[in-house]
Amino acid sequence: MHRAFDSDDIVYSILEHLRFPLTDLRNVAMTCTRLAGPALNVLWSEQSSLLPLIMCLPQGALGIADETITPSEWERIITNASRVRRFIEPANHGELHPEPIVSGLVLWRLFERFPPATLFPNLCSFDSQALREYSSDISLVGGFMSPALEVLLLDVSAQSPTHEVEEFFRTLPERARGLRELSISMGDGDMAFAVLPSFGNLPKLIALTIRKVNVSMTRQVITNIQQARYLNTIELTLHGTAYDHDGGVTALELGSLERLSLFGDILPQCTHFIRQITTRRLSHVTILYHQPASPIEIAVLMESLSTSCQTYGSLKEIEVKDDSDGRNTELVIPLSSEVFRPLLKFTGLLSVIFQGIGNYNLDNRFINDIPDAWPGIQELKFASFRLAGCAVTFDCDGVTRIKAEDGREMLWPAQTALRLLHVGHSQVSEVARMPYILAKVFPDLGMIYWCSHAGSYQIRNASGPLMEEVREQLHELQNPLSDMEWEEGDDDDSEDSEDMDD
Repeated sequence: MHRAFDSDDIVYSILEHLRFPLTDLRNVAMTCTRLAGPALNVLWSEQSSLLPLIMCLPQGALGIADETITPSEWERIITNASRVRRFIEPANHGELHPEPIVSGLVLWRLFERFPPATLFPNLCSFDSQALREYSSDISLVGGFMSPALEVLLLDVSAQSPTHEVEEFFRTLPERARGLRELSISMGDGDMAFAVLPSFGNLPKLIALTIRKVNVSMTRQVITNIQQARYLNTIELTLHGTAYDHDGGVTALELGSLERLSLFGDILPQCTHFIRQITTRRLSHVTILYHQPASPIEIAVLMESLSTSCQTYGSLKEIEVKDDSDGRNTELVIPLSSEVFRPLLKFTGLLSVIFQGIGNYNLDNRFINDIPDAWPGIQELKFASFRLAGCAVTFDCDGVTRIKAEDGREMLWPAQTALRLLHVGHSQVSEVARMPYILAKVFPDLGMIYWCSHAGSYQIRNASGPLMEEVREQLHELQNPLSDMEWEEGDDDDSEDSEDMDD
């Protein structure tokens, strides 16, 4: 055997590339003694069910007493369990490949003899969904808690007895004090939030996800979150319309927060949360909602963001997406430049993405302010999924010029950071000098894309052919090639440009 296999680091690096299909790892494990142990470690390291471990028991042992299982058979169970590092959510293949149901009696006997925290000494990540039909058994889930656990994904259903949930969260900091990432699914969201843990007693917690937060409990949730001193990532799924107040309360500071993701049925749910917090280190904001918002609701969100984020240079990325059915092309949500102007104060922005939230009408003044406001911008996207709302509108004769206070005109500063431009459903005039403007303003622009369809695939973008000419001319201006070389790559690029409709 090559001496390179004397290094465990090299062996495990190779085996990580053989994880799928699992038969490859099994074959490697049977190749030689040197590779058997590492291959089995990788094979067992990630499981989505307890079934593979139970199947290590001899045939027929699932329904009989422990006395029939020999010490060597128990040893095989213990050895394989010690290799498990992560229990993950099962893949959704149940209907095509149904798995046998593990008997509750078998689990009880197994964990009575070997408590989960003892049986899985190297477990660092646990998703309660791996327990399948027992995922909401809080007492069973509690047995997997240990000081070595770093990631916990917990499903708290409405069927879970409240007193058991309260006891679980009360003792969680004691049993899993090393927890760094916590995800809690609160079922239908009506679970009393008094059962949430004291995050201040989880000193290493840096990421928190809570699904189905009732907006009537927003203030209490923020108060609990405040206790986690090093929490930098929060992801919340919101629901309900019975807000706990209508404003006029002091915002609570989340001093360590860097990444915030909010998902709601309607946009005001997300805005309600943002208006109640202040941040100094926030760098990434993602907001997604499922019903169209009005121009006023969108404007309130932008104002709330500008107030909540108090360090203007810290914010790097903003993404807001309307995830409703964009095929309603008749719905018009007019959004002028003034709606987005509060964001110009965030001078460190690298990525600004708005997808399907309305019909944009960005004037020259706003376009001309972007270079000074966002000098490092790398991705700028105002995408509309409706033809009625063209993406970005501007006067091609004025877009490259800025008028100074003393009346002098100067060229718009070159944006060397921008590599890709998506113009959505923007309408292009035949007389527009778009390729030359783009090549001057964005000298490093690698590719331009547009939406070939709107909503239904039966509605084509009328400017598609003109955009194709713009793309070709832009490529020639920035990448001088012979006609033969350009024609060779033309067909493939054309297909790619029309496929990028997002």
